[in-house]
Amino acid sequence: MDPEKVPLNETHRRSLTSSLMIAEGLLIEIRDLLGKEYNTCCLEIKNDIDSTLVPLNIQIVDEALELICKLTRKYSTGKSVLHKQRVVEAKKTRIWEVLCEAKSRKMKGFGEFPKKLTKDYDEDINELMKIIESIRIT
Repeated sequence: MDPEKVPLNETHRRSLTSSLMIAEGLLIEIRDLLGKEYNTCCLEIKNDIDSTLVPLNIQIVDEALELICKLTRKYSTGKSVLHKQRVVEAKKTRIWEVLCEAKSRKMKGFGEFPKKLTKDYDEDINELMKIIESIRIT
């Protein structure tokens, strides 16, 4: 056995794999966030991080990502392989679910939806759903 490899039982390895995947994904999101402005129609993230700290923080994130790679080798954790088509389809499905919940008939838990707005509102949501559905991957 490789002296750098540490054997874990299957359940511990699966748990560590999941934890490292989540940490890796969040670190990548932090690095991306540090490297660009974020201002969309629905969300603006104000840049309140001292600009002199950004390169240092990116370096720290990269160091953490390197360690994650070392840990995956050391503990022989798994590596998921995803195909972009499936990821895009999953995201489209999630958007569809969220927008279905935003339709007027689903808003009852927030109070009665104004009847005079229902038709136009639902048409707007349906238009957005139609546009998103038109995203093609093949």
